[in-house]
Amino acid sequence: MAPRTLTQEYFLCSIGQKGKYSSMDMEKGVCLVAAGLLELLMEDVIVLHDGKFTCIAALPADRQPLAVLYAYIQSKQPVKAEKVLEAFSFTLTDKNLRALMQGVGESLARTGGAKKARGLFGGARYLPDPAEKDRAVQRIRAELLEDGPLTDDVVALTALLHKSGDLKRYFSPYEKKALKDRLKEIKNTTENQLVSQMVEYIELLFSMIVIAAS
Repeated sequence: MAPRTLTQEYFLCSIGQKGKYSSMDMEKGVCLVAAGLLELLMEDVIVLHDGKFTCIAALPADRQPLAVLYAYIQSKQPVKAEKVLEAFSFTLTDKNLRALMQGVGESLARTGGAKKARGLFGGARYLPDPAEKDRAVQRIRAELLEDGPLTDDVVALTALLHKSGDLKRYFSPYEKKALKDRLKEIKNTTENQLVSQMVEYIELLFSMIVIAAS
């Protein structure tokens, strides 16, 4: 089985057992978009400069679950990060966010990571496979709570789950504190520079969201 992508692993760990985000889960949707952006950045498909995203390469075949996100950036580039989040999180219909969720969910359903089920009004829901979810959680534990080598995607996944409020679902209060301490350490090192920058940028985006919602 091919390794799961960052967006797939975030989806597995953040989606509810009923295969959807509730209306109160704005942070989870924002972090799903952030996961997609991080993945495209780490694959050198887009770049972030002066707070704006621009496409610099064609979307690879194995990143097609992110096609709706890539297409939006390509059509608006250079586009401010907050505009991307608004388009995928704050619209009345949530059309773009649902399309992103469907793309990621379908990719998981095809490879055994989730089970596709019928939702309300004919839509689809994607029920995460518990073993696949546990595999993602154990990767975090092995790298950040033990002495394993750090990889950008695991650091990014941990930061996103922290922001979405999902770390507490999988880790004890003691482990959660240890993970947060590790994230702070990473921000102050020269390693994992891209993810370190994106961890800071995720925090900036969330501050923008709080201001916009107030």
